Amino acid sequence: MLPALSDIPDGMVGMLLTDPPYSSGGMFRGDRSGATSDKYQTNDAAKKPEFYGDSRDERSFVLWSVLWLSECYRAMEDGASAVVFSDWRQLANVADAVQAAGFVFRGIVPWRKTSPRPQPNSFRNECEYAVWATKGAIDRAPVAGAKYLPGAYTFAAPSGDARIHSTQKPLELVKALMEISPDGCIVLDPFMGSGTTAVAAVETGRHFIGYELSPEYCALANERVSRAKSAGGVA
Repeated sequence: MLPALSDIPDGMVGMLLTDPPYSSGGMFRGDRSGATSDKYQTNDAAKKPEFYGDSRDERSFVLWSVLWLSECYRAMEDGASAVVFSDWRQLANVADAVQAAGFVFRGIVPWRKTSPRPQPNSFRNECEYAVWATKGAIDRAPVAGAKYLPGAYTFAAPSGDARIHSTQKPLELVKALMEISPDGCIVLDPFMGSGTTAVAAVETGRHFIGYELSPEYCALANERVSRAKSAGGVA
């Protein structure tokens, strides 16, 4: 993925919106090294294909994140937004990594799930988080055409036949987050998974560049993108 990112020309991308492997699912290396279908799905759910890169320890996760975020930073326009998903375990590390890569850390946008998994004698982990950062300064002037966006979102997680990937994000959530970017810009997703970011770009009139290591998920993402294009979106 890093060699592919290096092929993108400097300053071409209008937004980074991605959901990288969290390397989470437990406090110890043995927990994180488990199958992704076990870490992110309930026992009675139909198992989804495995995905790569989800077993790094904390230090290697941060270093790896800085490497790919630095390439994204180079490829982005000045003032462009980066939105990177994380869970609570890796939230501080992702916030550190975006800053180490050169971005200005702007804050955290929670995604609250409507039906999170219950946990006995525990508070539910009912939120995941979008870390928001920018490449340099942004225009905060209250001029005509300025976008006023909420600071948190509530959407149901994909389920049933709509759930293709074990950590898939809701399409409407991704489209809502994409509103921070200019209309018609290029959106970059180095971890396409099931292709939700690409579909959101197509359906909102934006262009996209995406990468996915898993052949199974690459094929599934291409199918979803093709259907979105057939429905009238852009590439």
